[in-house]
Amino acid sequence: MPEVIELEFHSKDVSDFQMSRLVRASLRKYSVPITAFISDATIAEDTCLGVSFDHSEHDDAYHRADGSILRTGKIQSARKEGRFWVLETQDGNYVIASFKRGLGRASFIKLLESADRF
Repeated sequence: MPEVIELEFHSKDVSDFQMSRLVRASLRKYSVPITAFISDATIAEDTCLGVSFDHSEHDDAYHRADGSILRTGKIQSARKEGRFWVLETQDGNYVIASFKRGLGRASFIKLLESADRF
């Protein structure tokens, strides 16, 4: 009897709004090389969680496909370029294309406020 292997794929579909934001974000020129664009972003423990698109790092062992869940390294700085936020982390530079409804923008503002205290 053949062995049964179960696979789970973790990805997320994006709305038309999120896709339009991703397209606009990807067409813009940035002052630094961009590692990936993030949709549905939320901040947790000084890192950004979201759905990754156009990730620049591709590894033979682990290939990040568009729509995969991404957690960045610790956020070192955040700055606005045009209409989008660019996060500088240990891993690279990420553009927030859209925030997670209800929680994302509030968690980001909390991060910015905590950084202002230092």
